[in-house]
Amino acid sequence: MARRYAPCVKRGASRSRYTANTLQKVYNRGIGAYKTNPRSVRSRFTGKRNVPPSQRYSKEAWACARVNAFIAGRPKVDPDLRKKRR
Repeated sequence: MARRYAPCVKRGASRSRYTANTLQKVYNRGIGAYKTNPRSVRSRFTGKRNVPPSQRYSKEAWACARVNAFIAGRPKVDPDLRKKRR
């Protein structure tokens, strides 16, 4: 059975030097970070924290943003996975 990847992971893997497996790990960590501390997720509209859930980013959007930050080379985003390239 083929592994299913999130759309932002597929797109990121085709446009970057990282494999889809590595980017999926970053995505999964983003989902986990959202689930463990949902109050830290910023608002879609104002950028403030502690807003109602209806005004927050979804866990998928949060994870895709983490994948994009990883690809962009932000040093604080999963440095242990940064070594793995194609």
